[in-house]
Amino acid sequence: MPNAVQMIKQDHKKVEGLFQKYKKTKGQDAKRRIAEQAMDQLEIHAKLEEEIFYPAAKRELEDGEIIEEALKEHSMVKDLIEELRAMESEDESFEEKWSELVENVQHHVQEEENELLPQVQDTDIDLAQCGEEMQERKEELMEESESGTAARSGAARSAKSRSGRSSGRAARH
Repeated sequence: MPNAVQMIKQDHKKVEGLFQKYKKTKGQDAKRRIAEQAMDQLEIHAKLEEEIFYPAAKRELEDGEIIEEALKEHSMVKDLIEELRAMESEDESFEEKWSELVENVQHHVQEEENELLPQVQDTDIDLAQCGEEMQERKEELMEESESGTAARSGAARSAKSRSGRSSGRAARH
């Protein structure tokens, strides 16, 4: 089982892979599915760091400022995700907002991997134990996310079919 630092880096790679896949994908629906996957992954990753990793790191690090900065960055990313989820894929500003999210996440990852994680590795944190806790919580969050994603996509299909029916009725009159 990966330790906490390895797990964080694996999550970073997975999200970066989704960002690259999004960039290469054609079609709004396909891009939106990839964006939703990435946003789900980011939300789970942020919760793991905020609930388990950051509190452990903050207890051990002499300067907690780096954690405060990371939490601010998480907040910005969460706000962007909320805005993106409220948008239709066809919305002209979706791509611009998506690019902003990608930039923010990449900046955060770079700081975390180059500054925070090396500092944490020099502390007495039990990274193996922290990794186990994070893995357990991740499994819980993924189950919650899967049921939430199903509900979101079901609601979107339902809204689409309602709008399709109403426009069909209007066309017949």
